[in-house]
Amino acid sequence: MNYIPWLINSALVFCLCLALPAHTAAGRYNISFAQLDSCESYTIREAGYAYRDFFMVHTLDNNQIKGKERLHLKFYVLTSMDAHILLSVTNRLRPNDRVYEIVIGAGGNTFSAIRTAMGLRRVSTNQDRNLLSVFEPTPIEIVQTQDAELFVYIPGFKTEPLLQFMDASPLTINYISFSSFGTNSARWFYDCSFDGFDKEISKETAALSVEQLLLANLVFQGENSSVPVNLTTIGFHFQARSIAYEQANALLSTRMHLMLHWQDKRLSWDPEDFGQLNSFEHPLLQIWTPKLTVLNGAMDSLGEALKAYELRVFSDGNVTLYASNLELSSWCVDSARNWPKERIECNVEIGVLRQPSESNLILNYERQRSPIAPNEHVNTPSGWTIVGVSVVNLGNDTDTAGRYSDQGRLQTMTGDVSIGFMLQRNSAFYMSVFYMPLIACEIFIILSFVLRSTRRSALILIAILIISWALMYITRHASPHYVPALMSGYKVVMIVSCYCYVLHICIMWLECYPPRSKAPAFLATLINSNLLRCVLGLRYADANEYCDIQEKPWPHLAKILNNLSFVGVCIAFGVMTVTSGV
Repeated sequence: MNYIPWLINSALVFCLCLALPAHTAAGRYNISFAQLDSCESYTIREAGYAYRDFFMVHTLDNNQIKGKERLHLKFYVLTSMDAHILLSVTNRLRPNDRVYEIVIGAGGNTFSAIRTAMGLRRVSTNQDRNLLSVFEPTPIEIVQTQDAELFVYIPGFKTEPLLQFMDASPLTINYISFSSFGTNSARWFYDCSFDGFDKEISKETAALSVEQLLLANLVFQGENSSVPVNLTTIGFHFQARSIAYEQANALLSTRMHLMLHWQDKRLSWDPEDFGQLNSFEHPLLQIWTPKLTVLNGAMDSLGEALKAYELRVFSDGNVTLYASNLELSSWCVDSARNWPKERIECNVEIGVLRQPSESNLILNYERQRSPIAPNEHVNTPSGWTIVGVSVVNLGNDTDTAGRYSDQGRLQTMTGDVSIGFMLQRNSAFYMSVFYMPLIACEIFIILSFVLRSTRRSALILIAILIISWALMYITRHASPHYVPALMSGYKVVMIVSCYCYVLHICIMWLECYPPRSKAPAFLATLINSNLLRCVLGLRYADANEYCDIQEKPWPHLAKILNNLSFVGVCIAFGVMTVTSGV
């Protein structure tokens, strides 16, 4: 049958496949990831071109050095391009020092080169492309001979050197470093046992400096930033730098320099053991610090107040915490109710947060430590000036001794302090801005009583316009929580102005268009009253004027109303001046 030869051929192929040995999956360089498990690795994740870590070359332990070779290194790299290798004499390089810099896959994985300075002086170039890959490791082998030749091989790519350089003054290589370029990352494998290069390089471990030894000692003695034993008092002093008060929001914004002092015997040391260091500060210093909080804090001052500070530890165990330009916000309600002549005291209540099992910490204001008065050179951008500063110790008025009340609110405890700032508004400014228009309107209204016709109405209208403008402007500065006395004065002047304008219309009507009906008898008697005319500053009525009053009483009534209103307006202005503080 025709299918018998086909079955025989298939059986032979199957047997041949079974006879062939299984191969481990590998890339074009015949290196598998399973083999790299025996290697040490170094990963570059930080972007940029920089040699950050150096490795020491073990020239005596390099077991792959052959005859007439000074150095023989081999490692593997996973990257897409720009694999930089630096061979140098020292690990503290200057920009123009002589080195051997080998770059594999430079220019977007299009060429390779050897340089004799970092980024400069190319002495050998190869144009082979796509030598690097992130999916398979690329082997790199470097050989320096005693004849001053430097060879770079890519095993598995070709047997000839990829790069070659003859140096008339060969370098003695002591350190090696790896780098990348741009945003490219890379992973290097070295000291691989599967290829025999397992004792080539090691991470450099420099001797610890005196500062590093002292830092480690202080962190260890600090016992995980625990509270110092027998600590009961924390000294502090401050210097206010800026104070701004927002009356409408009842918010006080304070900026100050704050220093705290306490004793921690665990952190003491002998200066002779640490290079005669009597004090020490370091950004990595991890010791206990007080958790300061503003009890009446607002906005960003809720919770722990110390967010940025500097620490200094002295050899006798004294610790100083310095918070520069510490910004605190606290509530301050205006209870003076005397705008614009308020004089209020705003407090910043400060305490230390603690665990229920810890003892209470007392804040002690140290006046002798302050170099200058705490209220000198203070900026007051809100128009409030500092009259005085006081520091008062607070206590717990309740029966409980906890930091939080039953409702979960912060409350004062024994040892807390209150920094009081006595503030006063710049009343001279408001005197000029708001009092002068008020006085001018009073003068205009009083002068309107001696004028007639359109000049009188013009003065009254000018006074009404000024008062209306001032009332609108005063709402931008006065407190909206109550009616200030000055605003009441403006209200009185506005009412008087409107009354004077209506009075002017009535007088014009009585003089120019009097009623045709006869005036009542009591009105003529009132107009002829010598006592009333004396009080209002009018002449006594003689025979001729008496007759004129009987015939034309209405113009004389207008004079009586004008003078009587003048006296009433003067009395109203006088009372207003006394009550409003003008």
